[in-house]
Amino acid sequence: MQLNINEFWLKKRFVLFGLSRKEKSISREVYELLTGKGYEVYPINPNSDEIHGIRCYRRLEDVPHPAEGAIIITNPAISHQVVRACEQAGIRDLWFQYNTMDDALKTYCDEKGLRWTNTCALLYHKEVGFPHSLHRFFHRLFGRHQG
Repeated sequence: MQLNINEFWLKKRFVLFGLSRKEKSISREVYELLTGKGYEVYPINPNSDEIHGIRCYRRLEDVPHPAEGAIIITNPAISHQVVRACEQAGIRDLWFQYNTMDDALKTYCDEKGLRWTNTCALLYHKEVGFPHSLHRFFHRLFGRHQG
């Protein structure tokens, strides 16, 4: 099922799978954008309790508050596990960064009635700044669609 992007950004509490140790990474940019805009973001990292001062949770079950949506920035093999954890936790709205899901996972999400998109969070957040806003303009101009 297609995720309604505008409705997704109306949520206030997210889990983020795949927060990177690299400061110049997409996952860190997404985290910083969202926390900077007042969203509650709970990074999940099974290997660390903290990344550069950012509190991480080893499992979704460890997050202290229920999330309204998930942002997934992992490789597709791990994304399958992440989706099942989200499903068990009742999280039905999933945002996959480009190249983080394969066709089998798309089919699985559709069969389970999960709402998802497979595109760049930085491209579609309404308050993102330059250069992502320029990228979004060209993305829309040339008609590349999500999914």
